[in-house]
Amino acid sequence: MSAGTSGNGDGQNVGQLPLTGQNSPLNQHAFLHRQIQGEQRTHFAAEIVAVHNRNSMTKPCTVDIRPVLSDVDGLGQAQKPAVIYGIPVPRNQSGDSVVINDPSVGDRAHFSVFDRDHSSSQASDWQAGNPGSFRRSTMADAIFHAVLPREAQEVKQFIRFDDGDGGITQQDRHGNSLVSNKADGWNLNGVKIDSKGNITSPGNMTAGKGTADQVDLQGHAHGNSGPPTAGT
Repeated sequence: MSAGTSGNGDGQNVGQLPLTGQNSPLNQHAFLHRQIQGEQRTHFAAEIVAVHNRNSMTKPCTVDIRPVLSDVDGLGQAQKPAVIYGIPVPRNQSGDSVVINDPSVGDRAHFSVFDRDHSSSQASDWQAGNPGSFRRSTMADAIFHAVLPREAQEVKQFIRFDDGDGGITQQDRHGNSLVSNKADGWNLNGVKIDSKGNITSPGNMTAGKGTADQVDLQGHAHGNSGPPTAGT
């Protein structure tokens, strides 16, 4: 079986000896080379069908995946690939600092393949040790790289680095935003803080809300030009 419609660069399926395969020792060796090369997996795309410990602060995240390309035999007959379980998910982490945004079920993602069986090291919290088996370059030893963007997958919350006089745009799925640019500084849902620390707001501002000394910026009163009167 070969992954995809062709197993090598000349369009011949891995495992399918061409008609000219016996014509010369060169052709014979080329066929054997394609057989060996076809068994070595390096990178592939897959759909994430399950996520374990997603966004956990204490346990590593893993995913179960199904490759998006079917296995195809020498006659062109496709076979749906099996699910591969327990693929580790790296994070952007350094020491005790980390950005957490693990993949979700339904994501399509890019995976690369370790050259050795890393299952024993993964099971021991990535301690040094012997390989889990003698297998080499198999899809069971894959590791998650990144989600592949798709037009069918709507983005609702994001962090974006803007061009030109723009800065950073952040937005969550509830419509809250934090935007920076050259002219306004930081803009948090309409509240602007410029580079000199000046603050402007399209709405009212309340200090000590819910307490006995609550003060409203727009509606508070001053007694004899002193401090703001509590409760106003």
